[in-house]
Formats: sequence, structure tokens, C-alpha cells
Amino acid sequence: MAGRKMNLLILLTALLFYPPLLKAQAPPHDASNAIGCRDCHSYAIQNGIFKIIVPRGEAQETTCKNCHNPSGQASGMSNVGNHLVNGGSTIVDCGSCHDPHSPDLSVDPHTGLEAENLKLIRNKTRHVAGALDLAVFQQSPEHFAFTQNNQPWNGICQTCHTQTSHHTNNITADHEHEIGSNCTSCHPHAAGFAASGGGSCTGCHSNPQDNGDGVPAGGRRAVVGEFPVDNAHAHYGGVSLDSGSCLVCHSVASHMDGTVDLMDPDNGSMYTFVSPGDIASTPDLSDFCAHCHDADGAQRLAAPFDPFGNGNTPPDVATRFLGTLRWNEWYGDWCFGNEGTLRQVNSHHDIGDADQAWSGAKLECLNCHGSHNASQDTPLADPSNQTQSFTGDMNSFCLTCHDGGNGPLDPDFPQGVLGLTVTGPTIAMRGLDTGNCDYSLSPWWVDYTWTYTHHGPDSKRGWTGYSGAPGATITCTVCHDPHGSYTLTNTLGNPYMIRDYVDGTPFVDDGVRPGAQWTGPPWNTYGTAGPVVVSISGLNVDWGSNSALCSKCHATWLSSYEWHAYCNACQSCHGHGQAWGENDWVSNSNDTSCDEIAGFGGASAPRPAMTIPGSQPASVGHTENSGLSCMECHESH
Repeated sequence: MAGRKMNLLILLTALLFYPPLLKAQAPPHDASNAIGCRDCHSYAIQNGIFKIIVPRGEAQETTCKNCHNPSGQASGMSNVGNHLVNGGSTIVDCGSCHDPHSPDLSVDPHTGLEAENLKLIRNKTRHVAGALDLAVFQQSPEHFAFTQNNQPWNGICQTCHTQTSHHTNNITADHEHEIGSNCTSCHPHAAGFAASGGGSCTGCHSNPQDNGDGVPAGGRRAVVGEFPVDNAHAHYGGVSLDSGSCLVCHSVASHMDGTVDLMDPDNGSMYTFVSPGDIASTPDLSDFCAHCHDADGAQRLAAPFDPFGNGNTPPDVATRFLGTLRWNEWYGDWCFGNEGTLRQVNSHHDIGDADQAWSGAKLECLNCHGSHNASQDTPLADPSNQTQSFTGDMNSFCLTCHDGGNGPLDPDFPQGVLGLTVTGPTIAMRGLDTGNCDYSLSPWWVDYTWTYTHHGPDSKRGWTGYSGAPGATITCTVCHDPHGSYTLTNTLGNPYMIRDYVDGTPFVDDGVRPGAQWTGPPWNTYGTAGPVVVSISGLNVDWGSNSALCSKCHATWLSSYEWHAYCNACQSCHGHGQAWGENDWVSNSNDTSCDEIAGFGGASAPRPAMTIPGSQPASVGHTENSGLSCMECHESH
């Protein structure tokens, strides 16, 4: 009993010496709404001193939301939350800006008008160093921010700001951004005033953004201009960018902290980076893309196969990268010996970390596709500037990287503006032998030389009067699938991303060469279409059998010449994309035998015994390692 009397005495004494506690409270936080002091405050006596405890930070937000919630007493004002700044590391809580006890008067320094601030906004903001007094919010939206030539800049959204890109309380920032608008339409109160789903991402990101913290250097680029115009975007279609579509991929929980935060399409985990090149290992951005562009879509979302609600299903490309082929490039046949570089080759572009570790090469989805500008009509981005769509033909796109560069040691891959770089294999694309034990003219697997004549105008298709094919140039993707060639029946995949199914019927060829002028009827019955499996067995790479690639267009070549019937290693003679007359073995002058240079057995490409099927017992010219190649005695055809 004595203790209670003492506490009561202390309380009465405190009330005498703290007159503000005796001040009548004004609506709405008063008896008119059955609200008393103890609904928001707690009391304590510590060391004989009476204290009124005011919750701060997250605890204060929780207290306010006891009423300010969708089903609470203040449900009409439930879209509120603390102001999160510095990437969420600093909390400006409700009472820093609002006086819950009564409205504050302010004087508009621009007009001299004295009036109450709206929304119980304080005229002197608390707990924020450098804030201007008096804060003015007599009119909405006019007093969210004052314009460039209308200082002091003490509108309610300006009075504290010193580091923002727009509307600071000093001269350092832009003071025209969306002037006269309601700031909370783009920066909703409930989202801590960060640009969020309730606002407009494009309202800010139509212009470069830089808050001056140097992260990233130069700030964020304007992205709105990257989106296709009058084109159903592969991601967004007719859905407005301001409707929350950006938030399907992007998280703004720590908005403006200098990083980009992407939410994994399957599990919502974060991919956080300053620039795309920062993520160099799992999980990288190609993983992020693959988790939506796979067989089960974006599992995190209610409609995994319609992530943006526009009916556009993400194509499954991740499955194409499942091929497990890992091959040290080295092959040949009984005719010409072995060749190659021993460089590591995968069955697809080197997207995954394991593939990159194996080959030393590296490519990411964003080297070829823009994160914003991909559309159904223009799915590719310019490899030299991924913020822009690529508008050329497919061959031009492929040759942006595969252009020969300045030689095998300097392939001159494009350097993308997003910091994404293409890396070649660890072993350069060059011959294995260090001396002259190689072709005098660079064959296709040694350099990029032959990428320029991909079955082009120098081939039979360019001959005067030739018919039976749609044109001289064949598109790279007729034979190659840039996403790989995995199938359930060919889980290894094909080397060099050779397609698992090729239709050769538009490119028919009967294997007959009548001369430089074609005057006869078109051939049109020999092309085939079907699955392609380019098998590798030891050093034999099967290009020409019925199940392989070359026969899909050149269906009768193996039986057209006796020479062809002996082996299927087409590319031993015919380099990548070479036209007729460009084959490596036009005559023996194109080759210097390893045996001739290094002596019996060769340097690193020994020729096996040449037992020609159906031939008589080998003569002296056909003995193993004779030092002679077939072409020294025989014409190629």
C-alpha cells in the first residue's frame, strides 16, 4: 500500500512539472474516438523517476497499426508505414513527421499564409538531422515539394532530403521532377515511400537516376526507352509497366541501396548485384533466366506459364542446355590422319558454371538477349549494346562474335555496354602442332577463316541458272541451335550445337557436279528431314551417315563417289561452311605431312594403317606410315 501511494505521489508530482501532459488532446487521437494516453504510451518509474515511454522504430509502426490497419478503427488510413531510407538501414518513424496530439500551424514562406498542416504533419520534423524548419504541408499536392525557383525547399517531401536525386532541401538536386504531383502516387506510404507497385516505376526510370553515392558509378541508366514500341513484349505485352509488372522480376524491398535485386522465379531467393557483370558464379543471371524459361515455368507465381498475365508463355530453353557432351576436340579417319586442337567443347554455349569451368569459355543469356527489350518480333539484343534490339539478319548476329577477329589468339568478341563480356576457350582456336606440321591454309577448326562463306555465293547455289534451293546463303540456325541439342534420345547432345532435327528438303542436292553451268531440271527429291545424332566414337566424328547432319541435305553423297563410300568424316575434307572448290584438300599442296616433317610416326598426328575397304592387299604406297598421303597419288574425286 505504501508503494502504491508513493507511485501515485510521484505521478501527481510529474503532472505538476510536465504541463504538456495536462494539455487537452485534439481529435482524432482523443476521447472522441475512445483513445487514451495509455493506448499509445506506457509508463515506468526507473530509479525513482517517472517516465512516459514512446515506442520508436518498428515498435512505433506496430503501435500505430493497431488502429491503422484494413480492419482497424482507422481502416480508411491503413496504407501507412515507416519511412525507410539508406536502403532500409535507417527508419524515420511515424512520429518523426506526424504529431498525433494536435495539428501544427505553419507559415508558408512563399505566401506568408499561416494555416494548419494537413495529416497532422509537424512543423518541426523530429529525429532527422539537417531538416528545414518549418515544414509546410497546407495544401495537397502543392506542398509535397516546391519548384526550382521557389525556395526555401521545405515542402513535406523536401524538408529532410539531402541525398535524393530529386527535391532535396538544397540546390544540389533536380526540383522539377513530377512537380505538382502527389508524391505518394509513385512512392506509396505503405512501401516506406520507395517507388513500388502502387506507384510508377517509369516515372523515375524514364530518366537516369543517380543519388550521388557512387553506387553504381554514374548511377542507373534510363530503361524505359529500352522497351519495344508498338510491339507485344515477350514479357509484358499490353500490360502497363506501371501496373506492377516490373515487380514480377524486381524486388524493391531495399530500393535505392545501389543494388539490383531480382527474385528467383521458382523460390523467391534474391539475385543481388550492382551491375550484371558482378555475378560471375552460381547463382548467376543465366540461372535466373533459366528458372522461368524451363519446363515448369515460374513456380513462385500463381500462373507459372503466364508470369505477366498477358498470355505469353516463356519458351522452354533451359532443357536445351541439358546436353552432357564434353569432348576434347581431336578427330580424323584412316584417310587423312587426325586433327584438332584438344580444346574442350560442350554441346551448347557455355552458360552454366560447370560448362565454363570445363572449357574456359563463357557466355551469359544477356550477351544475346536484352532483359528489357526482348520482344516476340525482336528477341535478340545487339551483342555490342544489349540495351538495344538487334535488327539485322541471323547470320549477321552470329558473326558479331564469330567474325574471325584479328586471328585465333584475338577473336575480337564484342564488349557489351552492360559489362558482359564473351570469353573464348582456354585453349585458343589454333593447331595443336607448333611447327609447320599443319595445313598451309588455315582449316576451319584452326581459325575463324571459313565463317565468312557459310554455304555462300561461291557454292553451287550461286551458279548461273542453278535451281532447287531458295538462295545462296544458308542461315546458321538451319544447322545450329544456339540453345543446344539435348533430347531424351540424345542426352549427350551434338557437338557444336548441331540441331537434333534438321529439315534438308529446301536445300536438296544429289551429289552430282555437272559443271559450272547448270542447265538441267531442278533436283527436288533427295533432301531429307529427321533427327540428327552426330556421334563421336574414339577419334571418329560421324558427319555423313544417314543419322548424321550432312546427309540431311546431301543425301546421296556417300554413294555418289567411291571415295565418299569409305568414310563419314566429311569435315576432314570440307571445312565449316566452305563452298565447292574451298575444300581443304584440293591438292597435296594444301597439306604438309607430319611424317615428312617429324619423321616416321609423325609429331602428334600419326596416321594409322590405310586398309581401303574392298581393296587388294596394300602395296608399298599403302603401307602404314609410308610418309605419303593419299592425295599424293590420287585425285580427291
